[in-house]
Amino acid sequence: MTIIFDSLTGQTKRFATSLGFDAIHIKLYEGEPKDNLFLVTRSINFGQIPETTKNFLDSYKDHVVGVAVSGNKNWGENYGKAGDKIEAQYKIPLILKFEGSGFKSDKETVKNWLLRQQEGKRSK
Repeated sequence: MTIIFDSLTGQTKRFATSLGFDAIHIKLYEGEPKDNLFLVTRSINFGQIPETTKNFLDSYKDHVVGVAVSGNKNWGENYGKAGDKIEAQYKIPLILKFEGSGFKSDKETVKNWLLRQQEGKRSK
């Protein structure tokens, strides 16, 4: 499993690198995936998907097994809305919305989900 993160301020990078897997900035990822990918991205402009994330998904959506999205709860119904849009448009499961760099419980939720995905892959 490789974590791909789209970060502007460093918050999604901090979240992604805390998960215990290889983590690569979205702009540096290239080539054919050798493993499943997990995307950590953000919402912009009150719930829009960043262009860098859209471009990445256009190329790699078939390899992305899940997504976590940062947002700001002050945005109300638009909190983490990019995650809802990614799930709807690209059919990639939204695993978590988190605020800032995420709380310890947020990171544990995603890490446990990733470990279950790996176990499922090994048992096939």
